[in-house]
Amino acid sequence: MPEPAESASRWMQELKNRTARAIVATLVENLMYPWCQRMLARLRLPPTVHSDSRYRVWQRRFVPFNVYSEKKRREKLDYMHANPLKRRLVNSPDEWPWSSFRFYYLNDSSVLAMDQLP
Repeated sequence: MPEPAESASRWMQELKNRTARAIVATLVENLMYPWCQRMLARLRLPPTVHSDSRYRVWQRRFVPFNVYSEKKRREKLDYMHANPLKRRLVNSPDEWPWSSFRFYYLNDSSVLAMDQLP
């Protein structure tokens, strides 16, 4: 039985909080790399935002979405694999090391090991 939407929202809030802190800390620790500097600059909030945070990693809202077909799964994977290209972080999706693109399309699990979905 699916979890109530309220439970999913709380779970996502905690996941976003933890991962955002880890992402920002990693970027700050690696400022010697130009792409980390660029990414941190993109995440910085303007001074007009009244928040305890200096950066925003995730969108504020969460809307649960069920992936209900193979076509929809492929659409969502393609969307995720295209994100680093849209942000001009890489020239090709296989250049982004944290993407599942290499696993799904190049059969390469050297950087990111995953379970193949049926």
